[in-house]
Amino acid sequence: MNMKTYASILIALVAGLSLNCSREYELERSIFISDSVFTDLPAYTEWGYNTFGAFFDREVFVSNNSQVPAKVTITGGNTSFILNGQKGSGYSYYYGNGSLSTTFLLEGVQYADVSDLVRLNDTLIDLTKPGSKVIITEDTVRTEVQILNGSLHIKRAQVLFVDDRMVEVILSGRFSFQMLYNDEPVSMSDGRFDVGIDENNFFAY
Repeated sequence: MNMKTYASILIALVAGLSLNCSREYELERSIFISDSVFTDLPAYTEWGYNTFGAFFDREVFVSNNSQVPAKVTITGGNTSFILNGQKGSGYSYYYGNGSLSTTFLLEGVQYADVSDLVRLNDTLIDLTKPGSKVIITEDTVRTEVQILNGSLHIKRAQVLFVDDRMVEVILSGRFSFQMLYNDEPVSMSDGRFDVGIDENNFFAY
């Protein structure tokens, strides 16, 4: 192999690696497409746009550009699905506001690998069932709330491949519930999420 051919192959390999890294970086970004009716919330999608949104009573609870929007943790035999964002309107979506997160403890779900999450496809979880829990963390204050009614529906769990390699599992769905939060009745309504889970936001320990 002469030096010219070697250089051509090396350039092609570097370009290929750069393209793959660029593609995977693009997957980490959040793409906010407004809902046609509730314009402060993202539209419901199933493309891995890394966004979510809901109404926290009359305020907006939405993903932002400074936090990882979703994580899945598996610890002590329990699986949690965590949505991290903020209270605030579409303007504060870009500029930041008080942080808020919602953690759903998925009773009876025990997975060891990211790829196992596809088994959540079309899973409806009754949040009032014993063993199911919801935790609200506002700023740094963590509160396990009493659920009055509601559900989490993971409508679609699909594997995304790039160049025949699995890079993430996309979880899309809806949620809504009523709760007692700090001894007051509060609703989380019109919730929707479309998030990618990969080795960077899947934790088993």
